[in-house]
Amino acid sequence: MDSSDQKSRERESVRVAEARTVEADAREADADERAVVADAREAVADAREAKADKRRDNADLREIVADARGVEADSREVDADARELLADVRQANAATQAGEIEERMRAADERAVAAELRLAEANVHMQAAKEHLIAAATQTAAADHRSEDAERLMNFADEQLVVAAAKLAEATSDSEEYQRALFHYTQLVRHRMANPLQVIVGAAATLRARTDLPIEEHLALLDVIVKEAVVLERICLAPKIMHPSEDTLDPTPSLKERVAPATENGG
Repeated sequence: MDSSDQKSRERESVRVAEARTVEADAREADADERAVVADAREAVADAREAKADKRRDNADLREIVADARGVEADSREVDADARELLADVRQANAATQAGEIEERMRAADERAVAAELRLAEANVHMQAAKEHLIAAATQTAAADHRSEDAERLMNFADEQLVVAAAKLAEATSDSEEYQRALFHYTQLVRHRMANPLQVIVGAAATLRARTDLPIEEHLALLDVIVKEAVVLERICLAPKIMHPSEDTLDPTPSLKERVAPATENGG
């Protein structure tokens, strides 16, 4: 009887440990899903930052183009000034305005050189802007790829969380069924053990008090104790409903048959 009780307790401990393991798996799946959501948010933030960089590069490129157009306008203005100077040379007196014409020509040359320098700088800025645009496009593509990976991870985490929740619900249901069966078992055994215990206690008390009993009566009382002990063993290990008052009790847990969920690889 002690061995059977020990085995029953070990099975109950194994079932409780399995339920706790399933609950721990569900919590771990929940933590994984939160980590995946954080990664997805970080990927989205990176994508937004890459788009912002691309917009700033576009603005810089537009500003550089505007500067180049301004330089071109300055060049045209210098050309116009030169033409105006030539016209002034033709109209002015060569003797009195030669120095002024030379000064203006010198200034026009300096402005032309400055315009060329500005144009060269504008070309350098345009090249740098193109490089920034290429880098921004690369970062945007990488961010999009990370977003896709994060979405796949989130979907996988959702599937795992659903499976863990289903297992946790099954474990909870099994635990409640075992608790109910244990309560009914206790009620039934208590109800059925009273008479055999009274007989055993009475026979044992008689043997202890009457040491002078004949051997036949002594053996008869021992037979009664053994018989009632066998009854107690049967009641404890395999209790059965034997009275209408016990019809509401069911000491055996009834568990539903589990169907393994379909996996992505196994169909």
